[in-house]
Amino acid sequence: MEHIINNKGNKIQPATSTKNGSLIRRSAHWIKPRIPALIIYGYAFLYFYTGIAKLQIIPEFIRGNSKIPYLGKYAELIGWGIPILEILLAVLLIVPVYKIKRFALHASTFLMGIFALYLTLMVAFVEKKLCNCGGVIESMGWKTHIIFNVVWFIAGIYALKKTKIINN
Repeated sequence: MEHIINNKGNKIQPATSTKNGSLIRRSAHWIKPRIPALIIYGYAFLYFYTGIAKLQIIPEFIRGNSKIPYLGKYAELIGWGIPILEILLAVLLIVPVYKIKRFALHASTFLMGIFALYLTLMVAFVEKKLCNCGGVIESMGWKTHIIFNVVWFIAGIYALKKTKIINN
């Protein structure tokens, strides 16, 4: 460790130096093993929030889904199914049973991948774009929304890998 010498010629220790390491290092040791849990609870919050937001505008959500090429004929099923699935996954993600939480994390990550793929294909091939994601997320730009979903997808994969290691 490098020492600082003051203008009187005395060695002084840097302010971040402590017996147990710097505050940043200690914080990193504290937070690193908790990142998978933070991702899981982030997914739970995100899915609960968007599920409730979609249920609050269910007629509009179903109408928007009816305009999706190839999937429009299933608008009612999709319109009710997605928000209910999101809320169900949010609840399962906070259940303190490893197998249930892990299943919900798999399903959540897969669903986020589907959402990211759907947005990417829509932006690439559809002239009149539809987004019925609900709440603040719906107000994102298309590229931002895709990046948001991809980041959550990658975070889900990371959490799956880390929870497997931690719990096995």
